[in-house]
Amino acid sequence: MPLFFIHGVVGIMPLASTLARALGPDQPFYIFHANGVDGRQPIIDNMPDLVRAYVKDIQQTRPSGPVAIGGMCEGSLAALEIGSALKEKGRQVVPLILADPQPIPPGYARSNYVDVHDPAIARNLKQKVCEPLLQHASHPYNDMPFDPRDQRQLEIAVAAGIGSLITFCRHMPRPYSGPTRLILSAKRAAMFFQAQAPWQNLLRGPRIIYVLPCEHPELFRSAREYFARALKFMMDETCLEANFSELQATSA
Repeated sequence: MPLFFIHGVVGIMPLASTLARALGPDQPFYIFHANGVDGRQPIIDNMPDLVRAYVKDIQQTRPSGPVAIGGMCEGSLAALEIGSALKEKGRQVVPLILADPQPIPPGYARSNYVDVHDPAIARNLKQKVCEPLLQHASHPYNDMPFDPRDQRQLEIAVAAGIGSLITFCRHMPRPYSGPTRLILSAKRAAMFFQAQAPWQNLLRGPRIIYVLPCEHPELFRSAREYFARALKFMMDETCLEANFSELQATSA
């Protein structure tokens, strides 16, 4: 079953090679960086356009059959919408994987710093994207879809990351009824399913939670191998469930 994984809030999907290596050569694995991060596509700054573009790519890459969709950090919000859009087209999404999203999706805060017409806010947005991009780039095991030493490429990637940040901060997620699996860092897990947490109402289908004994930034650094193994276990488990269901149907 192919796995499509959506980038995080600053527009990149780090650890692609780490995850691909853990998943193995028999697991089809596709990643999405933000549109425009390489300067070849228009930048997207809203969820409806992002979902249309990514669903189109998924449909062209895998025109039929079940798919697994994953979202890194705030990419989990896009994964929810993409999962719903695919289900509306009659595609089976098993499972939908959420990798350590914030306990409160940013759209609930309605942050006004996404108003890019204010010069001070625009500078703040650039800093919020540029710093984590360079932090990711400082670790050799984090895959960069651009050369951070090239100022022009960095500026293009930052612009795409700003579009991604605006997309997630303005988006109010809808409930998702399908099965979900979550990989959560310990600190976020403690807050994720409190009684008043939005995710209690957003995730209405069956869910399985994997908690890793680390904090969020460590998922991309010291705990990256644990994260990769959790994802591998999750996909293997899904394949076993699918094969068992097919066996039951054949035996009936």
